[in-house]
Amino acid sequence: MRSLRSLLGLLGASLILVGPAVARGPVAHSYFEPHPEEDLAFRAQVAGGEMPAALDTPSGTVQAPDVERSPDKSETVYGGPSTASDQDSTYRIDSDTSRPDLVSYDDPFIPAVMPFKRLVAYDAVDSQLELVVHDKRLEQLPIGGKVASGDDQFYGDIVVDLADDTPVRIPSVGPGARVLGATTRPAVKFELLRDGADNWFIRGASRQRVRLVVQLAIPRAVFGSDYPDVGFGALGPVPALPPEAQVAASEVLARLGISRAQGPRSALRQLVQHFRAFSPSTARPRSTGVQLYKELALEQKGVCRHRAYAFVITARALGIPTRMVRNEAHAWVEVFDGKLWHRIDLGGAAGNMQTEHDPSQPLHQPPEDPYQWPEGSESGQEMVTRALGAGQPGGGAGTGSGAPSSAPGQPPAPPTAASAGPATTADGGATDPAAPIEPGQQPEAPAEEPADERPPARVTVSVKTGTARRGEPLPVHGRVEADGQGCANVRVDFALRASDGRTIPIQSLPANADGTYRGALVVWSGVDVGDYELVVSTHGNARCGKGESR
Repeated sequence: MRSLRSLLGLLGASLILVGPAVARGPVAHSYFEPHPEEDLAFRAQVAGGEMPAALDTPSGTVQAPDVERSPDKSETVYGGPSTASDQDSTYRIDSDTSRPDLVSYDDPFIPAVMPFKRLVAYDAVDSQLELVVHDKRLEQLPIGGKVASGDDQFYGDIVVDLADDTPVRIPSVGPGARVLGATTRPAVKFELLRDGADNWFIRGASRQRVRLVVQLAIPRAVFGSDYPDVGFGALGPVPALPPEAQVAASEVLARLGISRAQGPRSALRQLVQHFRAFSPSTARPRSTGVQLYKELALEQKGVCRHRAYAFVITARALGIPTRMVRNEAHAWVEVFDGKLWHRIDLGGAAGNMQTEHDPSQPLHQPPEDPYQWPEGSESGQEMVTRALGAGQPGGGAGTGSGAPSSAPGQPPAPPTAASAGPATTADGGATDPAAPIEPGQQPEAPAEEPADERPPARVTVSVKTGTARRGEPLPVHGRVEADGQGCANVRVDFALRASDGRTIPIQSLPANADGTYRGALVVWSGVDVGDYELVVSTHGNARCGKGESR
């Protein structure tokens, strides 16, 4: 439904009433398919008038979600146990630097910002070298205002579980986003909040599931613009690192030939180039604590979360305000220039992404990436391109794995053989698995992996309930150990195994220093209803081997 208030405002001068209409027989009510272009032309509003019925964005004309629709049980749900002080409020890096094959992702925004939904951000480092939020105090997020010159616009359609007068975490599209309009169904009293790292929360008076629909505006330069040539004094204060971390980061900066003498802009370019050149590795770091940070940074080892974690420590040691941002599928950084936060993808994305996307809705088309991608690097946008398939709209520029890049604002080019990842020989040469074998030629035997001398890990798991609803959190906890000792900081992978043998990856959790882990799993909304076996596994670390539990 659309409000007629704006339409009558435009036509009022020429509208003539000629007397009462007489209805002869039943009046038929016809359904008219909403048309975004007409909604824009007539400045139509959604039912209730809280926001426009359509937006004209650089990614195309987009239509507002149905604000009258109640939450659906099959949809991904935000909130629940995710509060300002839960396990997401700190981040401990793990030593699993291998590349995950598949991750799950949900995007509640129109246009979709995949894979850059902003879910959790960290802007400080504590004495344990964990990333934290420096100022956890919550302030009210204003609702209202107008679109400014240079803004990008989005709708958000977020199903969220409110708690009893408790802030629960919700996603945003980027740093510095503003809420121009907001409504819930069912209609409830609520307030939107944010902390010092611009994490977003919603607070309601009672425990209830609602659909939150918002209209958002954000400076478009956040998504792709060059860092200005300013001095360090313009950036503002940066909370000091712990002394041990500051010493280690200073050593890393010295090895990279980066100093404050060259200014923030030049230093940032060099940092981005270095951290984008990381590579996934199955040779796991043997270090912990500050030595693990140095090994990741200097050996350029790891995937998206390792790059972002090490980048934050290094950049903040130099005096550049920096945040790490993550969601269930990807991690990246944001840097501040004194006026604006810039989103910078450092790459290291997973092999593929499992997601649901309405092809009738556009993907966000960001500005051109101002930084170069080293050969062989994997951007988050490339993961999206693989997930949606050739020919799907994707947007964005700046690929670096050999895949053809797109012009800014254009769909990505279809994957080529180079971007599809051909098999490689032991010396790195490419092989064609479909190439015919010549007569008399023996097929080359695969190289044998060296024997794993690590003791196998034993994984235990406790689940609060045997029933899980799609999109709702499922609390789990357990321990990973080998030879009776905990396996420190290993990654614990969770998957569902169907009766036909299919394995569906769902999530990973990090273990603590004693091998224990605790968290909540969320089953992807696209998984079919049925009975599944929960498979919990780990690849181990330098001391502990692989292990699996069912």
